[in-house]
Amino acid sequence: MGETRDYTSRNRRGWDIIAPSRPPEPAEFFLRGGTTLEDMETDALPQVAGLRLLHLACASGNESLSWASRGASVVGVDISEVAVQTANTQAEATGLDARFVSADIYALPQDLGVFDVVYASWGVVCWLPDLAEWASIVSARLIEGGTLLLCEHHPVWEVLGVVEGAVQVTVDYFGRGTPTQQEYDDAKRPVGWTPDAELSSFAWPLSDVVMSLVAAGLRLEQFSEFPLPRMYDGLGSAASWLPATYLIKATKN
Repeated sequence: MGETRDYTSRNRRGWDIIAPSRPPEPAEFFLRGGTTLEDMETDALPQVAGLRLLHLACASGNESLSWASRGASVVGVDISEVAVQTANTQAEATGLDARFVSADIYALPQDLGVFDVVYASWGVVCWLPDLAEWASIVSARLIEGGTLLLCEHHPVWEVLGVVEGAVQVTVDYFGRGTPTQQEYDDAKRPVGWTPDAELSSFAWPLSDVVMSLVAAGLRLEQFSEFPLPRMYDGLGSAASWLPATYLIKATKN
């Protein structure tokens, strides 16, 4: 766990640098019924009114507030204190049922309690140095019969780059807990990244993601993979032949 904390502490500093460049949508956006959720997400969880939802790695809170606008009672957690301060300010401005807490995912406050839904999306798994521990934490925060919804960039996309119309493998797909060593192309950099924002990322095979959840006591309900050609910019029509995102819905047994 000591090495894990070394990685996450360094990443916290990086995300605090990045956070001001990632502002949330204005309060009016949510008050008008706006959402930053993808159709695949709301199709997988069409009814959340009255449910307690924990959003892990919530950043500035856009998706958290989108779920709250659909009736969920949301707690968002992010490692960046800067992002959480912004998210809480935005929650107050909207009046939605959402609050935000700054914490390392691997050291969540005990008083958070348990939830009907744990949600994580779009750039979470690649920042996890210990996948099995993360899955155990997810399971521990779900009520019996509760649901995990994970919507993510596909690890195939994470390890491939497109250079002059040709696909190149840039990192080891089976790298697991070893930090990736690559010069990210712009598509892989977090929005707002600067050279001062040192970040350690990890490449986890999709099978490891699935099996870590199974080992933690979750039952797979839905597993879907999707193309998204713009994520393979420069590959032309062949971009639709590759997986770009995936969705996992799982229930705690």
